[in-house]
Amino acid sequence: MGRIAVAYNDDAHLKPHLNEFERYGEAEVIDCAREVADLLDAQIVPVRCNIQDALQTLRGFDVVVDYCEGVLGHPRFEMNFALALEMLGVAHTSCDPIAVALCTDKILVKRLLQANGLPTPRGYPCPSQAPPGTYIVKPSLEDAGIGIDSGAVVKTRSELEARFAYVADRYGHPPLIEEFIEGRELNQSIYCGKLLPPGEVVFAEHLAPTERVVGWKAKWANGSAEDLATTNRTPACIDAATRNHIARICLSAVELLGTDMTVRFDLRQSSESGVIYIVDINPNPDLGSGSGFRKAVDAAGILFSDLLEDLIIAACARRSR
Repeated sequence: MGRIAVAYNDDAHLKPHLNEFERYGEAEVIDCAREVADLLDAQIVPVRCNIQDALQTLRGFDVVVDYCEGVLGHPRFEMNFALALEMLGVAHTSCDPIAVALCTDKILVKRLLQANGLPTPRGYPCPSQAPPGTYIVKPSLEDAGIGIDSGAVVKTRSELEARFAYVADRYGHPPLIEEFIEGRELNQSIYCGKLLPPGEVVFAEHLAPTERVVGWKAKWANGSAEDLATTNRTPACIDAATRNHIARICLSAVELLGTDMTVRFDLRQSSESGVIYIVDINPNPDLGSGSGFRKAVDAAGILFSDLLEDLIIAACARRSR
């Protein structure tokens, strides 16, 4: 496979808005990068403030396993870094940069899904446009559950306005106001167009419907009430018809957006109507040992090293086109 580098963003010090638990996600990226470097006998390349030096180093490799979830403290620059690798002729395992740009913006990707008839909850750009109802307010340019906690779900106009102002002030970009779907939380992981077994986040029975969200505490605060109230179950206990329906809508989204490498879809199935909605799309998702994606890989009986080899082969083939 030639000379392989594993690149990751070493820029947590440039993200003062993250709390101590949200920073665990940053550390997990580093742990995963090291694991992959060991498996592939590859050189690890941290991407810090000097982007030019990092890119110059990476030009000397045949392929880069790209774990840069943004650079310079900005998640939205994830696309820019992958695009820079392409412009330099470096094969890399990131999803297509345009797909990353589309999916990183939760407001934009929702509009694209809606325009193409794919199911996603209604969204609104500001409180004044949202009719009475129950909503979840999310930072539109963050991932990994950042900015989502028990206060993210709101029911009244005053709660909505307060949460909207809080998210806008803390994260510095427009929040997404999204219709809250009460029901099951499912997920579908895909790589190189291949479907992995769908999973489910099972919520503790004592949680109220509006408390059933997967935020930063459930993801990163081990031992917290939110962590203990959520359990991953992969494969999900769903029937064949539901599994096939999830596959259809997710593969349609892959075709629409061009997420050609690794991607994970977060879905909600309404307890009232049974409709399955796409609530988040994660190109280049966490591949760490405890991640939902890895659980799906394990459930499929695929060795992680084989998945990495498939991604590297696909990256090299994409560059040669």
